[in-house]
Amino acid sequence: MPVRFPPFRLSALLVLLAGCASGPVDVQTAEAVPLRLDRTDAERLVASVLGGYAGGGAVESGLVSVDGDALTLHPQKLDPAVRQQLSDADGDGAVNWTELSAFLKATYSTGHRLPPTLAALRADAPWASADSAWFSVDVQGSVMSHARRRIYVPTAALRAALASQAAGRGLRYPTGTVIAGEHLGPDEAVAETTVKRLREDGFWDFAVYGPDGRLAPATATAPRPLRAPTQCTGCHLGRRLFEPEKSFPATPTDGPDGPRRYDVPDAWRSAEATALFSEHARRDDGVLGIYATLYTGRLIAERASSEASPADRALLARL
Repeated sequence: MPVRFPPFRLSALLVLLAGCASGPVDVQTAEAVPLRLDRTDAERLVASVLGGYAGGGAVESGLVSVDGDALTLHPQKLDPAVRQQLSDADGDGAVNWTELSAFLKATYSTGHRLPPTLAALRADAPWASADSAWFSVDVQGSVMSHARRRIYVPTAALRAALASQAAGRGLRYPTGTVIAGEHLGPDEAVAETTVKRLREDGFWDFAVYGPDGRLAPATATAPRPLRAPTQCTGCHLGRRLFEPEKSFPATPTDGPDGPRRYDVPDAWRSAEATALFSEHARRDDGVLGIYATLYTGRLIAERASSEASPADRALLARL
C-alpha cells in the first residue's frame, strides 16, 4: 500500500526546500526565497518596507507570502530592473536583514516612486507656516535630531484622523497624507527635510531631502545619521517611548544637548486630549509624533475661549 504523506502548502514546501539548500539561491530566477530577518515583528516590518514595490501591500500584491512564522519573498513580482539589486550575498539560500537592507538602500526610492526632489513633492504638498491648510508645530531636542524641527501636517488629514478616532477606528490618516519636518539650523535655514507619505496599504513611506532639495539616503543632523527607511521603521513601528512626547503635557528636563519640548501655547497642553489618544504610546497610526493630541488641545483651548467654530465644536463633541 503506498504511503500517504500529509498535504503541504506549496509556500511551506518551497520554504522547506530552499531552507535545506546547501548553496546560494539565484534570486533573479527563483519563484520563492525565504526571508530570514531575525527581527521582532518581522511580518509587520516587511509589510512596511516592501509594500508598494509590486503595486500594493507586500502580502496583498503577492510579493511576500506568510505561513505561520515563515516569510517568503517572491522575486518575480519585482520589476526586473529592481530585482537586479537583490542577492543572496552570503550564499545561505535565503535573504537576511543585511541583504534586504542593501536591496532597500539601492531601490527604495525608485521602488516606492518617491519624488526625486523636494520641489516635486511640494508641488502636491505645498506646506507653509502661514497656510491654515497646514497645522504646524516646532519641536526641540527629539531623539532623531538635535535640530529644531518644524512639523507640518495637513489640517484636513488631521481632522479626518480625529473623525476616525471618534468612529472607534483609531487615528487613521487618509491615503496620500504627507507629514513633513523641516530641520532648522541656527540661522533658520532648512538643513534637511524628513517626510512621511501614507501608502494605500496603511504604511508610511519615509524620505529624507538634503539642503540641495534632492533625495538623500539618510539624515545628516546630529546626533547621528539615520537611514531611510531601515532606521525609521524601528522607532515608528516600535513601542519605545521618547521625549518630549513621553512626558507630555509636562515639559521634560533638558537632555544632554539642550531643551526637549514642543513649542506650543500652554493652553494646548491638554491632559484631556493626551489621555484620550495616548498617541505616542499606542502609535496605532505609525506617526510617532503627537500631532492629533496637539491639534485637539488647540481646539479645546479655542472652545474654552469661545473661539471655536461650530464645526470644531461638533468634532470635539464626537470625540
